[in-house]
Amino acid sequence: MEIERKFYITNREKVNELIHEYNQSKKTIIQDYIYSDIFTAIRKRKIVNQDTIKYVYTIKTGRKGYSVNEIENEITEEQYNSINKDLNRRTIEKDRYCIPYENNLVIELDVFHGDYEGVVFAEIEFETEEQAVNAKLPNWFGTDISGMITNGMMSKKHIDIDEFIRNKMGE
Repeated sequence: MEIERKFYITNREKVNELIHEYNQSKKTIIQDYIYSDIFTAIRKRKIVNQDTIKYVYTIKTGRKGYSVNEIENEITEEQYNSINKDLNRRTIEKDRYCIPYENNLVIELDVFHGDYEGVVFAEIEFETEEQAVNAKLPNWFGTDISGMITNGMMSKKHIDIDEFIRNKMGE
């Protein structure tokens, strides 16, 4: 079970500061979707971390609140290459920086490239839904987009993130 909140970050000065400070934690993630519907998302990732490359196959299903069932397995490069991506979807490319936070939490700062060049999200995984709801968050966090915008959605069609958020908040 993954319990996670996601935020849209617009404070570029803070982002640049964090990238500089946590550059040693940088991982480049190339993510392709294999299948998704309103209940399930199946993806594959290539994760490049300084000297290593890791391949991961993930199934996410049953989203409720901040929680989603997640099954994640490391796979071989051969397996990764043999799994065809959905050709109707964009590849998601991002650099991830892991930032220690209060109560042994970690902020994953995702800086997107390619079709979403310059978009920045921050995610925090929690132990419980209660912790997710009550957590004190950094003041540089922007709009809470948990459940509103997913990488799977972003892979389906190009989303103008600012416009999407304005429309959602105006509802």
